[in-house]
Amino acid sequence: MSSELIGIIVATVALGGALVPGQRAMRSEISDIRKDIADLRERMARLEGLFEGFTNAAPILRNGK
Repeated sequence: MSSELIGIIVATVALGGALVPGQRAMRSEISDIRKDIADLRERMARLEGLFEGFTNAAPILRNGK
């Protein structure tokens, strides 16, 4: 093997070693964000339900009565 080929192989392994942990951390962060969005959806649905119940329970005033 020539020294150039060895250099290319070493550089490829080093680059892969630098990228793989970053990919794993990014996937973990994306997973956390998805969980946060799911929690937010649940909270918004609860608020929407409360708001709909409030608007249906409120009396409708017509002609100032």
